[in-house]
Amino acid sequence: MKNTKKLLCILLSIIVVFSSACLNVWADDKEDKSTTTTTTQKETTTEKEEKSTKEDKTEKEEKTTKSEKEKKEEAEESLKKQKEELQDKLKKSEEKLSQFKESAKTTEEYIDALDTKIGLLEKEIKVIEKEVDVARDKVDALNKQIEPLKKQIDVLQKAYDKAVKEYKKLKKEFDVTYEAYCFRLRAMYISGTDSILAALLTSSDISQFLTRFEMIKAVSKSDTALLKDVTAQMAQITTKQNGLNERKQVLVSAKKKLDKKHKLCKKEKDKIEKDLKLLEEKNRTLNDDRKESDRLFKVFTENAQLYTEFRNEDEELINKVNDEIDDLLSGLKDPDEVTTAVTKDHSEEEDRMESESKSLYSGNDLVLNMCYPAPGHTSVSQSFGHYRNGRAHTGIDYPLPTGSRIVAAQKGVVIKVRKLNYSYGHYVMIYHGTDGSGRQVVTLYAHNSSILVSVGQSVIKGQQIARSGSTGNSTGPHCHFEVIIGGVRKNPANYVS
Repeated sequence: MKNTKKLLCILLSIIVVFSSACLNVWADDKEDKSTTTTTTQKETTTEKEEKSTKEDKTEKEEKTTKSEKEKKEEAEESLKKQKEELQDKLKKSEEKLSQFKESAKTTEEYIDALDTKIGLLEKEIKVIEKEVDVARDKVDALNKQIEPLKKQIDVLQKAYDKAVKEYKKLKKEFDVTYEAYCFRLRAMYISGTDSILAALLTSSDISQFLTRFEMIKAVSKSDTALLKDVTAQMAQITTKQNGLNERKQVLVSAKKKLDKKHKLCKKEKDKIEKDLKLLEEKNRTLNDDRKESDRLFKVFTENAQLYTEFRNEDEELINKVNDEIDDLLSGLKDPDEVTTAVTKDHSEEEDRMESESKSLYSGNDLVLNMCYPAPGHTSVSQSFGHYRNGRAHTGIDYPLPTGSRIVAAQKGVVIKVRKLNYSYGHYVMIYHGTDGSGRQVVTLYAHNSSILVSVGQSVIKGQQIARSGSTGNSTGPHCHFEVIIGGVRKNPANYVS
């Protein structure tokens, strides 16, 4: 009876102690799980907010970029269509030229056909040059994207490498803990639960029982701590592994993006190289065709005695002269403010002429009633308008013998005398005042052999100002006459009589 009571006391103590230990372990485990869950939820919420902000920003940037991209694509498509149309026209132009016999090459029809081809070639070259500019802009833009992308990849690579090292360190620590845990599991499996109960039940008294129980409890607590370490380290490794995978994906994505940019850049550079070679070939053909056109045109104008300008003068030279003239026109004063700058002695006739011309037309359409600039020579070798190559002819050409009289088409003041070996050659410009609409009226006389007036000198209508010639861009002696109203070249045929 005494032994039975003792046994019951021991069993009751075991139950109480085990229950207490289990409750403690369960409470600790729940607390850890609760903390982990809360932290994870906070992290998830923060990540979602950050992700949402990034997505909104990215969406706005993509919309802006898309709009700009669409405009550029439309411009590129337009250039492509222009190029295709010009190539088609060039093909037809070359087919037409091939139909002419050798003997017909000095005819105006053949020269016009050749000049048509030249005009198309000039347009095609401009389109190709624009395509090269577009490709260069693309290369510049890609290079601007590539450099920061390289830096980003460097940063990502370093962060990834650091994360790999941290992961390996955690893995190593985990392996040690896990090995210890496995060792304890094996020991527990071998000893079994019976051995724990046996150790307690074979206690000789309550004191020995409690001592053994505390030892078992300590071992159990150590096992629980070990299990917690294993669980915590596994969670850390999983988190680190996930982070590592994400970093790897970002790094791989950035590298793919960089590779794509490099390929696009190379593609554009190859296109530039190809187009530059094509430009070289087209310019060579253009120069040959221009020389041939000028050679044939000179023969034609000599045979027909219809001298005019060569149609293929360097555009830079033309623009240089036009810019100089535009600057002059933009600085003209009102007619009432204009005074002559001539101080030489005058004859009575010259005094009369100067007196008549001093008062320029002011708001009067009579200024537009002009005489022919080359008296007795009214036949036209080249009208106002455009050549077959698309270039503008801004006046009228009157062919005449060298040394013929060139006169002022209306009274006025000489505002420019220039002697060039290109373009207008030796030319004179006269300011006549303003018409009924207040527009300033100026005339220009080009390709003279000699000039008889000076800047600031007053002239009257019909007064000789120069002798005709063939200076500058000219196939032979002629007078190139221009009427400029309000800064714009007009058809002189509408004002001379």
